[in-house]
Amino acid sequence: MMFSRLVVQTAAGINRRFPRAVLQARFFTQQHQKQARSRLLSPFFISTTSAIVATGLTFAVMSTQHHDDLLEQKIALNGTADHEVEEATKYLNNMTIVKEARSNKNMFEIEAYSHLNGSAKLHSLTASTLRGKGKVIVAPVIFYNKSMTEVTIVCHLGTELCGHDGIIHGGMLATLLDEVLACVAFPALPNNIGFTANLNIDYRKPVKSDQWVVMRGQLDRLEGRKAYVEAWIEDLEGTKMTEAKSLYVAPKSIIPKIGS
Repeated sequence: MMFSRLVVQTAAGINRRFPRAVLQARFFTQQHQKQARSRLLSPFFISTTSAIVATGLTFAVMSTQHHDDLLEQKIALNGTADHEVEEATKYLNNMTIVKEARSNKNMFEIEAYSHLNGSAKLHSLTASTLRGKGKVIVAPVIFYNKSMTEVTIVCHLGTELCGHDGIIHGGMLATLLDEVLACVAFPALPNNIGFTANLNIDYRKPVKSDQWVVMRGQLDRLEGRKAYVEAWIEDLEGTKMTEAKSLYVAPKSIIPKIGS
């Protein structure tokens, strides 16, 4: 309607031989605008709009809940009993390293996989496929320093993640390290997103299965769209078993938000 008003006012200024027609056109345009505003503010329109928004939000919540339920079923199909999850969670919460991190004022905790929604979480390798009895029975706990340049993650690795019997598969360790490296690369990169451009791993010692491990990562330096990061996996005594260095690169264009 802005275009209509501009045309009418221009006509009124140029062609003065038809003032009535111009005024009628202006009146019609103004009345049309009033009616449009009236419709926008009508109880029916407001109620309808509210209903549409509420329906959309309800659908989004239902969709997320549906995928969360599917994830729980997927984990349960792996033979994971509720009491086993409860026991592992209780043990995790009572670990010294976890208690110390939670009481450290210079650190804060975030929920694992909180950046994933719906189907993205359900189809995630680490958030879904590798979860369950004999694998990663409970979600890791994640602690950042205030600048988010350092991260500490505590996780249990089960007996079904092996290459050689009793030894965690090297590919599994690479996957975990890639996740840890991303934890310190993403917060530093533009738009908080990036892709692994290079990953170098040194396997120092075999990582035995069925044990709790500590994974640490830190930002080395940031150069524009490039983040250089390093990470390692250690046992509860602090012995490094696997180390990695990586280069993450942020895309030139903005990537849509992860999830559905």
